[in-house]
Amino acid sequence: MAPDEFGFADDPEELVLTFDKGVPVAIDGETVTLLEALQQLNLRACAFGLKGRESHEGPGVLALATAYEELRKVGRGQVSGEVSLVLHRGNAVVNSARDERTLYDFTTGATFDRSVA
Repeated sequence: MAPDEFGFADDPEELVLTFDKGVPVAIDGETVTLLEALQQLNLRACAFGLKGRESHEGPGVLALATAYEELRKVGRGQVSGEVSLVLHRGNAVVNSARDERTLYDFTTGATFDRSVA
């Protein structure tokens, strides 16, 4: 991950946030508390260009909110599932989102698992 002329990482970073009932509980499979999730996302988002918003504005919160909102779009009821985010040059972009109770995978278009219907 070589920095560009502004000190930001040149290559994007992908990470997976896991939510349980709307609360982030893991990043890339590693269990975290809400505070740890925010701290890690602040550090990682700053390295990938979101520090243009200044650290006191909490770039990790912006990344977390982006992931949460996307999960709400595909979810039913309580928000639990995984969101893949790509951090790059000031953006936190959702790559995919999957609610653990959703019958249809909106990110791939795959048909639902009939055993859960």
